[in-house]
Amino acid sequence: MLQALPNTALRRRLEREGRMLRSHESDINQSTLMNFVPTRPIEEIAREYVEAFCNLYDPIRYLERCYRCVVRMPPPPPRPRNPDSGWIELPSWTDLRAVLKVAWRQGAVRKSRWRFWRRLACMLARNPGQLGRFLILCAHNEHFIHFRETVRKEIERQIAQLSRG
Repeated sequence: MLQALPNTALRRRLEREGRMLRSHESDINQSTLMNFVPTRPIEEIAREYVEAFCNLYDPIRYLERCYRCVVRMPPPPPRPRNPDSGWIELPSWTDLRAVLKVAWRQGAVRKSRWRFWRRLACMLARNPGQLGRFLILCAHNEHFIHFRETVRKEIERQIAQLSRG
């Protein structure tokens, strides 16, 4: 959502035009309405914004974008060996637990689970060296799935407040 930031040409122009609404600079984030009066109805802009935000972080669309990006990356260099033992270092328990969480949430709980397993298998077949990066991006999606609902609810709440006056 566009915000007129302090000390910018946009902010100065909107102040000259008397279109600035308030100066809650700490409220500038993705779940805050514009801090100025737009030329189009705010409800229409907010509806389009929420729709675009929810589409952007739709679990299947996000998964497909991540897959397309990561599968094209060059393989990473080989993992370093432990200088004492000569063995390749294994992932930490924290990393393994994170992988299990992602596999459970996206591979069992979510409606997009079949797509997750299909893309995971394709990553193993086409670019196994980047599997870790793919799983990290899948883990990021856990945040986005929840955050898109937060954005939707917060924008709708602010629109309702505006409607009440």
